Amino acid sequence: MFDFYSTYIVPISALIPIFIGLRNYLCLPAPFKLLLFFTIAGSLLNLISLIMMAHHYHTVGLFHFYTILEFTFITLIFSYVYDKRWRPYMYFMVAIFDIFCVINYFFIQNKIEFNTYSRPICAFIIVAFCMGYVIKKGADEKKWTDDNFNWINAGLLMYYAVGFIIFIFFNFFLERNIFTDIVWTFHDTILIIEYVLFAIGFSKCRSQITTTQPS
Repeated sequence: MFDFYSTYIVPISALIPIFIGLRNYLCLPAPFKLLLFFTIAGSLLNLISLIMMAHHYHTVGLFHFYTILEFTFITLIFSYVYDKRWRPYMYFMVAIFDIFCVINYFFIQNKIEFNTYSRPICAFIIVAFCMGYVIKKGADEKKWTDDNFNWINAGLLMYYAVGFIIFIFFNFFLERNIFTDIVWTFHDTILIIEYVLFAIGFSKCRSQITTTQPS
């Protein structure tokens, strides 16, 4: 049951925001287009991972690469959402973090461990970005549901807040073969919810002008 859920249900659910995002592509502001590209890239990597597992290849390296991908894309997304004066600092953060991920893969976590150093840091910083957006919009009198990016931010905040704990302890669970299926099923369920929130955010771009236009 777990294998079916992880192998088929979760990847298929990613097609929902991808389909809606592509359908509304011309209406999407820059941050939403970046999110769409990230979702497509993540789905392609997931497909590659499934193919590799079917042929009994190790897929740990993909997790390390995906961490670089997700941090880069999501930081670029928030570089449009925040004031543009922060962009140089966020670009610098991307460069430093990506270098750290490469070092972690080749020299620290020996290419066979899940990246429990770099990915929790990635998740923590993304949660900080999301909370910063919540604070930024705190005084906004506009209805929460009318801000298209609120849906995206909610999806990211929920996924990476939960993921932060999972990513830290995943090697522990894996090595002892305890709760692994339960933890990963919970992770996949949160991921599906994130996809649904992305889809809502993309769908609202068709008829509304987002509050997060690039500056």
